[in-house]
Amino acid sequence: MYKKTYQFQGKAYKAIQDDLWSLLGRWEHRAKILAAIAHEQRASGRHELAEAYKKQAIESRKHAESVRKLLMGQT
Repeated sequence: MYKKTYQFQGKAYKAIQDDLWSLLGRWEHRAKILAAIAHEQRASGRHELAEAYKKQAIESRKHAESVRKLLMGQT
């Protein structure tokens, strides 16, 4: 399969990089919030709901890791 690559320079590169760092922060923040909600739901006896929030937190962490790898040039 053909994979397109792009070369960005100057302001465009900086803008994209800044947006990716911001996206990374949002994914990490979302994961923390979802994990906290999962914990609260589990403590309240709502185990099925807790599991759903836990799965969302895990997915958010995966997305954050993908963005982190992209930023660190590991893709």
